[in-house]
Amino acid sequence: MKHLLILFLLLIIGESVFASRTRITSQSSGNWRDISTWDLGRTPQNGDIVVIDALHTVTVITNNGTCNGAPDSHLYVSGTLTFSNGSKLRLGCASSVTIEVGGLLAGGSGGGSSKKLYICENEQWNSGDPDVPGFYVFGKPLPIELMDFSAEVSDSYILLDWLTAAEENNDYFEILRSKNGLSYEVIGQVAGAGTTNNTMIYEFEDYSPLEGLSYYRLRQTDYDGKSESFSPIAVEFTVEADGSCVLTVYPNPCPGSCKAKLNECPKGSPQVRLMMTDATGHLVNEVYDSRNFDGSFDIHIDKTNNLKPGVYVISAIIGEENISEKIIMK
Repeated sequence: MKHLLILFLLLIIGESVFASRTRITSQSSGNWRDISTWDLGRTPQNGDIVVIDALHTVTVITNNGTCNGAPDSHLYVSGTLTFSNGSKLRLGCASSVTIEVGGLLAGGSGGGSSKKLYICENEQWNSGDPDVPGFYVFGKPLPIELMDFSAEVSDSYILLDWLTAAEENNDYFEILRSKNGLSYEVIGQVAGAGTTNNTMIYEFEDYSPLEGLSYYRLRQTDYDGKSESFSPIAVEFTVEADGSCVLTVYPNPCPGSCKAKLNECPKGSPQVRLMMTDATGHLVNEVYDSRNFDGSFDIHIDKTNNLKPGVYVISAIIGEENISEKIIMK
């Protein structure tokens, strides 16, 4: 039986590629500047993700400068955002206002065209313009707002989970892993939620964690192919050897290119044969006693080598010991 020790560390390598933001949501209809309107017991601040719930009307009643600086703020209106006499809402540069389907930006009564919405001191709308129903976007919304990325152990695998506060045209996430924190490989993919301002929860299970310190990071890709990477987390995975080799296949199912690896074999192990067979038992590939620098053995699997979709078996023969794992080729 192996003893698994997991230590989770937050690692910032170089300049962080994302900043943690706070999501603040209306809990009732009311004045923008009234703390009782918001669930956090305060008014929105620079850098917040601000959500007006579908059941609420929030009114800007003054020349509001609460969110007029850096960093950018992002407002999502599922209910109604309205203005009273001469009031103005000023948001910092790179901010956005998204009127969701069913939402409304309304001029309210009185004040003519003096009620205005600014982003980076540029007027986006005034009350002399028509009301704006959803769906409509002022400025540039965040493609994705990552709230949290963490890891935990469950039995013999690493569970990665992350939360998003908002997504815009999010096609999918790739999960990347690295041994040195510099060179990463893709070990899995999870579909995104498209466009939403709801909190989304994702998870991915790594059944073949690397021994020692390794790094995980997320890369998000839009429908148009643009991608964004996020800061990594570090995970230390320590295995107390019991004298047996460990065979891992990742990612599994295999999307087209993957790897079977045999490691943790004790020094002085007998000759090792690592092979891959199809469902009929036909030999597809093998490695015979060819040890890597770190003492492991591996087979690289690529569907371009005439591998049809289906189930294959990876087997490792170490002296009289035989270890096998199934792999599904997509």
